Amino acid sequence: MPVADASVKSGRSIAILGGGLMGRLLAWTLARRGDAVSVYDAAPEHAPAAAAHTAAAMVAPWAERPVCSERVFTLGCESLRLWPSLLAEVSRESGMPVRWNDGGTLIVAHRGDQAEFHNLCAYYQRQQWLPNGREIPQSQLADSPVQILNAPALRQLEPGLSTEFQQGLWLPEEGQVDNRRLWRALEIATGRAQAKFHYDALVTDLEGHPLVNGRSLHADCIIDCRGTGGRSASPVRGVRGETVWLQARDVTLSRPIRLLHPRYHFYLVPRGQGTFQLGATELESEDRSPVSVRSAMEMLSALWTLAPGFAEARILSMEANLRPATPTHEPEISRLGNQVRVNGLFRHGFLLAPALIAPVLACVDQDPVESVDYLGSHRPEKAPVSEAAVSKASVSKAANHYISNNQNSDKEKSHA
Repeated sequence: MPVADASVKSGRSIAILGGGLMGRLLAWTLARRGDAVSVYDAAPEHAPAAAAHTAAAMVAPWAERPVCSERVFTLGCESLRLWPSLLAEVSRESGMPVRWNDGGTLIVAHRGDQAEFHNLCAYYQRQQWLPNGREIPQSQLADSPVQILNAPALRQLEPGLSTEFQQGLWLPEEGQVDNRRLWRALEIATGRAQAKFHYDALVTDLEGHPLVNGRSLHADCIIDCRGTGGRSASPVRGVRGETVWLQARDVTLSRPIRLLHPRYHFYLVPRGQGTFQLGATELESEDRSPVSVRSAMEMLSALWTLAPGFAEARILSMEANLRPATPTHEPEISRLGNQVRVNGLFRHGFLLAPALIAPVLACVDQDPVESVDYLGSHRPEKAPVSEAAVSKASVSKAANHYISNNQNSDKEKSHA
């Protein structure tokens, strides 16, 4: 049978299955350190199909905390610390600047949905992230990861927002990545490090061994980052998400905005030059068909209430994709022989990916073992960080300790 070999240079040969966010970050990292990396992606070169290409790319651990696990939150805070320097390095090595929006996240609710707003405020107060639970005037913004803004402070932060909103929650430490520019920049930077990308490369399994377009794949290490495409090797399901891209040149908003709703939590992300991305839906379906009329109407009906100018916005495109989710909605990193599997980033791809690089590299660098789950059964019961005392420094230290503990426990298992 013909062989598809990962290219060989000074380091080990590493084949990465899947050219999404995790696959590209790992390819760039491994190629920079001298490994010979080949990336195999099933999509055509100019028609990306990965969930990360469709995503809004928000890095919002505090906004996500009410609906995610403590482990996801802790790793998300570590990613938040890592993204600015990572983007700076990718920008420098690719020659393509990638924007990091560090303006935080703004959360608002209509008057009829104030119960949702007060419930969220109460949650943040219980975590001791919301000082006194009181509105903060624009002249007294506190140094806290969650702040309630009164109407004048809200207007100062986002003058273009509808005057219907009289208060809001500001999460100032959160950020957002220009994911589509990063997509291309990572490919350029990785290529300059001598890695190779192979598109239209359909991966199938033959008795546990991957085939690329029917040909046997040989490499010192194979890393499977295919998301829902790798379900034969990982217990993941697809969760459908839908977004709408719009242009509204008369609307000026500078940061991601989340609109609370009893059934959906809408988000709107400014993309520059009057372009915005709107999303909300999270459907337990593996349907990849175009956006439904019902979803489009629900999203658009919420949109124009955020700012009057959206009434005349132009729809540029509607997109749907599948996010790979495990039963626990937490990521999984495992190794069997020379194959490493990374999957289950769900709706948190940009929230988790940078923090997962270190444990994945630890998994790759281990001698081949029978079976190791790097973020599974050996995870601590609680992430080593108190939700009552979160700061950038403490979260970074905790996440490093968390990753280190997992690596140590996995070494003990591999020698057992």
